[in-house]
Amino acid sequence: MEDSRTENQTGTWRVRLGVLLDDVRIAARMLIRKPGFTLAAVITLGLGIGANTTIFSLVHGVLLKSLPYPNAEQLVSVYRIDPDVTGRNPSPNRLANLYAVPYEVFGDWCEMSSSLADCGAYFTTSMTLTGGDIPERVRGAMATSGVFNALAVPPVLGRAFVSSDDEVGAQAVAVLSHGLWVRRFGADPAVLGQSLTLNGISYEVIGVMPPHFGFPDEGVDAWVTFEDERRTSPVRRSGYLQVLARLKPGYSLEAAQLDVDQVAMRIGEVHPEEVEHGIGLFPRKTLEVAEVRSGLVLLFGAVGLVLLIACANIANLLLVRATERRRELGIRMALGAERGRLVVQFLSESFLLSLAGGATGCLIAVLGLTPFKSAFPGGLPRADLITVDYGMLLIAAVLSVITGLLIGILPAYRAIRTPIVNVLGDGSRGSAGGLQRSRTQAALVVSEVALAFVLLVGAGLFVRSLSRLTAVECGFDAQNLLTMGISLPARYRESDEASLGFFENFRQRLKSIPGVQSAGGANQMPFVGGWSTPPVVVETSDGFVEDVVHRTVMDSEYFSTMGVPIVAGRGFDSGDRDGSTLVAVVSEAMVKRYWPNENPLGRRVGGVGANGDTVWVQVVGVVGDVRYRLNMDPMPSIHLPLAQWPHWYQWIILRTAIEPSVITPSVQETLAALDPEIPIQVLNLEERINNSSAVASPRFRIFVLSCLAGLAALLALVGIYGVLAYSVHQCSREIGVQLALGARNNTVLRKYIVRGLAMTSVGLVTGIALALGASRVMSSLLFEISPTDPVTLGAVCLLVGLAALGASFLPAYRATRIDPVEVLRQE
Repeated sequence: MEDSRTENQTGTWRVRLGVLLDDVRIAARMLIRKPGFTLAAVITLGLGIGANTTIFSLVHGVLLKSLPYPNAEQLVSVYRIDPDVTGRNPSPNRLANLYAVPYEVFGDWCEMSSSLADCGAYFTTSMTLTGGDIPERVRGAMATSGVFNALAVPPVLGRAFVSSDDEVGAQAVAVLSHGLWVRRFGADPAVLGQSLTLNGISYEVIGVMPPHFGFPDEGVDAWVTFEDERRTSPVRRSGYLQVLARLKPGYSLEAAQLDVDQVAMRIGEVHPEEVEHGIGLFPRKTLEVAEVRSGLVLLFGAVGLVLLIACANIANLLLVRATERRRELGIRMALGAERGRLVVQFLSESFLLSLAGGATGCLIAVLGLTPFKSAFPGGLPRADLITVDYGMLLIAAVLSVITGLLIGILPAYRAIRTPIVNVLGDGSRGSAGGLQRSRTQAALVVSEVALAFVLLVGAGLFVRSLSRLTAVECGFDAQNLLTMGISLPARYRESDEASLGFFENFRQRLKSIPGVQSAGGANQMPFVGGWSTPPVVVETSDGFVEDVVHRTVMDSEYFSTMGVPIVAGRGFDSGDRDGSTLVAVVSEAMVKRYWPNENPLGRRVGGVGANGDTVWVQVVGVVGDVRYRLNMDPMPSIHLPLAQWPHWYQWIILRTAIEPSVITPSVQETLAALDPEIPIQVLNLEERINNSSAVASPRFRIFVLSCLAGLAALLALVGIYGVLAYSVHQCSREIGVQLALGARNNTVLRKYIVRGLAMTSVGLVTGIALALGASRVMSSLLFEISPTDPVTLGAVCLLVGLAALGASFLPAYRATRIDPVEVLRQE
């Protein structure tokens, strides 16, 4: 009996499977008979699914995957913060630039904290690699052994730093990145023990890291130990380090924060000058993706809207196809066909479309992911973790199934609910079922218009934001400025006269190049890298105030070459040299903050000297404000003369009368003639500004959102056209009778145009509500423009209205061309 029951069940399932396969074959034949419809649907769904798979791969790799380190959730970045200025949740960029940590303070944290293990300090810098045929600029990182202990990633060759490498007097050692090992040493295993010369200092190579290891980012070529003078520096006020640590077992982030708060209080008792400083712990992963998180979330939401619009459009088309087959369905139901079987046939057709669209989307994602990653402005953190792997393809398959259900369930439901009497009678013209279908199609179009409106508003807001951003006054004339970064080898750093003499000699030679109008120099440049922001003491009418300001060391021709105006007092001159009164020029922003409505000339500003004591300088001039990033307000700044504060790293700036790129070869030849072992990094400042992350990121978002919004708008307009065209087809008899009875063409034309505009109006009202609800998401990405900007909302409404008018006109015009005689003859 049991065997017989099993055989019957097996036979039943075989029959059902055979019936299902028959339904799939019928659905495939139906799609093949309509190649235009099928191709359009597959491409539309492929674009939607492909875009979603691509963006989700980025989101998954950057935001969702854990860091590629053991127990990565325990890794934290540790910052010195000023809670009165930054609050408890400050911007990571502000922390990195303004509140870096002194070496001495870092040592106290490691010693006094009971919650932090494997504390490590590091900072990145540009270095000159010599010893080969030509000098090379590489990106290096000075680090302590705690960095490698916290990351717990073993080298592929040799060893990483150990605690003995951090001791004063220890041998200077280096660990190579895999890329530098391959590029410079040909992947020779005998590299261990060889000498590596960076900035004139010889380091012994002790290890090579794995191919995809990159800390703090993938651009680092080598990690080296600190020099003894940095380890023994008593300076506690001015910092330059970033700190990484691992939480000890049993400590949550909240518990560790309480512990370091106590550490900060104990440090303040010993060192009163640090009372205002707190300690902030932040998950390492949060900081690494902070700059791209909002942009990726925005793009993910945008492509999701496009897929919904595509689904609504295909569902509308399938509704039309279901209506065309209503008589066939009615006959089959009259002959006894089960409604469930008819639903399966409809769903089979929609699933075939969605699976074909999913396959197309996977192909689009696989081919498009790499160029999309490389096009992302500023690069993507953890880019090596971003792949379209089997997991992503599985997600695409699930998305295809969900899409098939979304686009198929409504047409199937409408088809089986149509009364048999209606479909076997007059074709259901004017019937309740036809009215319901019309309302359903109109609702789908309204949703398409609303979602497309949101995307168009987003693109419009970013266009307006970028327009305002690029119109911002930088405070200097960037046109025809050529800049070059030069880091002097160690032999020039032995005396101030050597470094000053080199830069002076080089600038004089550059001035003799035809086309060069002037040459200046500074240790920091707008829109290039990070900036020095040490704490200073400012003399005000109310006493002395300690704060963090931007500091630049420059020569006497910097202001004139850059085109920065002197608004009070004077700039630097030949008298501002070693042994003379220490002077400074400050920015207008600094005057407004510390000396409002007062004369700043003669005021004093104190900074940290080499031995930790306060060194005072006298303000002799005021210059206009300079933006160091377009999306940042001008910072209070103090400028110091190079002759009084010699610096081994300089940006040389040339003002040219011709296109800067023309003289670049002459600049390189001039440097090679002066010292062939010094590499040079040449940048056109105007191009640098245009390609900076502040401009490139919104420009990239505009491009992607505009493409998505354009596709969404096109689909919405196709939906309007399709609904009206279908309505004209359904009502051709009614229109013919009206025309035969004397109705004017304008009346018929106006009826269908008004209907199209009515659907559009409802969609716009819904879209405005959605856009206002999404305003908080976009507000942090906009510059000096509100997410509810009425100009943008009005312009998009007008644009969508005009486009909808055009989409409505063609089917409305066709309605006026119906021949009443032909229609009545068919009746």
